[in-house]
Amino acid sequence: MTKLYGVGVGPGEKSLITLKAVETLQKVDVVIAPTSKEERSIAYEIAKPYIKGDVVFMEFPMTYSREDIKTKWEENIEKIRKLLNEGKDVAFITIGDPMIYSTYIYILKGIEEYEVETISGITSYSAAASRLNIPIAEGNEAFAVIPSGDVTEISKALDLFDNVVLMKISRRYKEIVKLLKEKDFKGYLVTKCGHQDEKISYDLDRYIGEKIDYLSLIIAKKVK
Repeated sequence: MTKLYGVGVGPGEKSLITLKAVETLQKVDVVIAPTSKEERSIAYEIAKPYIKGDVVFMEFPMTYSREDIKTKWEENIEKIRKLLNEGKDVAFITIGDPMIYSTYIYILKGIEEYEVETISGITSYSAAASRLNIPIAEGNEAFAVIPSGDVTEISKALDLFDNVVLMKISRRYKEIVKLLKEKDFKGYLVTKCGHQDEKISYDLDRYIGEKIDYLSLIIAKKVK
């Protein structure tokens, strides 16, 4: 029976891909690499050295129109079904972990009739904390991971947790920096963790007014 694999390839550094991910990429017939008109497939660049089979680049539009996204997802799910029905084992690669803010999640929901195995990957925030040598949480501390689309939700998280990871910060960067100051948090900015053009900053004010890359996050800790 053919199988779909969801493969997390880690945050960017090629050596941070897991052995299980490498073994899977080497044995499947087809690897699907998500891409967009605006961005090359970062997941493919990470996985490229380990791929033995065919590669299919599958476009997923970077748009906030749910109708456009839904239409494209349905088209891509049908393409994946076709490959599986042809008797091919297929791996869908994604940066970070497949189960955290990943396009793969939506593919998974549409492939329920097929055998599926999901292979976890190192998350961007785990890698970022390691690069900073700053623990996300320790002892009995709790922490939150939150996308930065809604400033009200961010504010709630900062009230409830002393350790907060803020993802997808590019759209709300200035508001986030202001909020962290108001709530007495120290923030650490990591952009494109594990990539050649990685940036780390302990001064969030420095980047106000600049274009923040989509692959950016802030690890925020309450000042005590």
